[in-house]
Amino acid sequence: MKFLTDLTLRKRIIILTVLALLLGVGLFSFLGMRAVHQATEAMLQDRMTTARLMADYIDGVLGRALAELRRCAQTVEGSEADEDFKSKVAALEENFFLLSFFIHDIYLLDEKGRITWSKSGNASLAGADISFYPSIRQVLTSGQATISGLVLAPVTRVPVVFLVSPTKRGQQGDRGVLTMAIDISRSSIGGFIQPIRLGETGYVEIVDQNGVVVARTEPGPELAAFEKSDHSGRFAALIAAGKPTRGLCHTCHIPVQEVERRDVLAFVPLSQARWGVVIRQSEDEALAPIHQLRQNLLLFGLGSIVLVFLLVVVTTRDVASRIWGLTAASRRIAEGDLSSPITISGKDEVGILARTFDEMRLKLKASYGELEQKTKELSSLLSVSEILTSLPDLSNLDTALRSALDKTLEIMRRNIGGILLWDEEKQALRYRVHRGLSKEYVQRVSCRLGEGIAGRVAQTGESIIVADISADPRAAHPDLISVEGLRAFASVPIRFKDKVLGVLNIASRETRKFSAEDVRLLEGIAVQIATAIENARLHQEVQNKEKIRGELLSEIFSIQEEERKRIARELHDETSQVLASLTASLQAAANTLPANVDKARAFLEKAQALSINILDEVHRLIYELRPTLLDDLGLVAATRWLVDNNLGDAGIAVSFKILGRERRLPPQLEATLFRVIQEAVYNISRHARAKNAQVTLHFKRGMVQVDIKDDGVGFDVKEAISSKERPRGLGLLGMKERIELIKGSLSISSRPGGGTEIHIEIPTS
Repeated sequence: MKFLTDLTLRKRIIILTVLALLLGVGLFSFLGMRAVHQATEAMLQDRMTTARLMADYIDGVLGRALAELRRCAQTVEGSEADEDFKSKVAALEENFFLLSFFIHDIYLLDEKGRITWSKSGNASLAGADISFYPSIRQVLTSGQATISGLVLAPVTRVPVVFLVSPTKRGQQGDRGVLTMAIDISRSSIGGFIQPIRLGETGYVEIVDQNGVVVARTEPGPELAAFEKSDHSGRFAALIAAGKPTRGLCHTCHIPVQEVERRDVLAFVPLSQARWGVVIRQSEDEALAPIHQLRQNLLLFGLGSIVLVFLLVVVTTRDVASRIWGLTAASRRIAEGDLSSPITISGKDEVGILARTFDEMRLKLKASYGELEQKTKELSSLLSVSEILTSLPDLSNLDTALRSALDKTLEIMRRNIGGILLWDEEKQALRYRVHRGLSKEYVQRVSCRLGEGIAGRVAQTGESIIVADISADPRAAHPDLISVEGLRAFASVPIRFKDKVLGVLNIASRETRKFSAEDVRLLEGIAVQIATAIENARLHQEVQNKEKIRGELLSEIFSIQEEERKRIARELHDETSQVLASLTASLQAAANTLPANVDKARAFLEKAQALSINILDEVHRLIYELRPTLLDDLGLVAATRWLVDNNLGDAGIAVSFKILGRERRLPPQLEATLFRVIQEAVYNISRHARAKNAQVTLHFKRGMVQVDIKDDGVGFDVKEAISSKERPRGLGLLGMKERIELIKGSLSISSRPGGGTEIHIEIPTS
């Protein structure tokens, strides 16, 4: 202080000004560098936030896709690709189409990983063992659904991603695999991130657990097949550990490794698949505003030395406050606040950086809003779909439609609506379910085609949206306005293919404009309602036809048995008696001849022998038509006679066993079982060429089991049953139909050269 007091005022001002200026410049430099560092951190955090949003969206899409696949797979039993399975696969394809996935192929594998069915029908795929794929081997081992990395599809060698799920265990306890091969290059798994632009050099990559790039946006380098990321090892380790990261790309390279381009990088692993989302942008572009800010601060600090102290203080305070405001805004964005605008103005670098951040905020907000809207629509459609999929037939149609309407009103935040279905008898639309409308109005409403808004929608098949129905001349029912007080009105067709089944109406008592998203959502719900109604109708038709077919078969079999009884009775009562009388008459005639008439006696004796043979054949035919043992002594005695007289006479060694407590069964059950056993025994004697056979009747509590085995040549069961023009195939179908009519089950196991085994179970109570 004494030193200053000894100086002149001018020197003191100069010294104090210089000291204050140096102190101010130093303090300003410190604050500026700190703000630059915070801006850099905020930018990196912003990249991380963007990567998380993208990862969440991809996880949502993959999760829904995997859930659809798992739901379909759990309804598949065994490895048989029947028509029911194909319809389920068609529904699965439609759901994947809605998720914008391009299906390259679908494979159904057995428990050993061999292809038993493929959607493409490629013959070279049949029986191919693809268990060497890690994802398929994992599902076969663990039984848990999974998503693979990028692999080559079998035979076609197209780069695909496998979505793999185990199927339901079959009767043998074996579990197969349902595999969906997705062509990523033709799907929108990478396309959804195209709207997000990060300058001129920023791009997004999706990498799998092996570091292979699955998808890449522009303006990134052109993607080659199975191209590995330049950080493949690092990304693979992060995916395995499930850890996100962010930072400058060159800091993760070893010092001696040459870096072609320095990037700013943010990485987030997915939860549904062993993938990760990478956002990359060159450091020069990403940090350009910050670098520019640093340079300007240095130049400003050097220039401020020649300025007056007041100017230095004012300028420093202004710049610092704006940088702090920008840092605070960046921090708000990083924390998820996308609504608060960045109000920092100016045309300098800080202002440019502020506007850049604000533009990024607006783009993120728009993208986030679109994602929320899409998620809401998909969630709403899924909710309605879950309600309608529980509709097995038309008996509970009203309940399902009422639940679907309630869910639709909840989604649209309205409490007035209804579903009108087309009445074929009255040729008009009538309310099937409704909410918020008076009972009197609903009972009066009956719209013909072209009448009113609903009639026009049903006639044209196009939606009609009205903000205020009171000003619309198309409203055919004045009660809508005067009594019900409706204003906003939306009517969409419930259409299946080219046929309009009804109309879905949503209304409110306030004037309101329905958005395009509202209309799209209502039309999607209407499509699901139409599909559910049509499926229920078809299901009921099938049930009715099956019921009628069962009744007709039962009646036919009953008529057959009665006709067999009648023919056997007539043969026994008439034909047998006539033949017996003929035989006796021939014997009497032969006895009355003189002893020396040898030739006439020989003819009579030959005629008598023929009549005896005919009588024996008639008796055999009577037993085959309706053995009296079956009516008199029951199933066991009739079966023993059948086996002995057919298999024993054919030279086949027979083992006939009775297990359990033998008892009589109802006549219908005994007749049905006898006919099925008779058909099986005839097949053994005519076709099997067997040496040994075994027939076992097992009487259990409430059930009877029949097992018939032989060591013959065997046959292909599928081929025999499908070849209905062959008598043997028709016989097998007849056996199955008879057993199913009495609520039993029949299974046939056979293969060429391996013998045949038939197992029958029939409930007796």
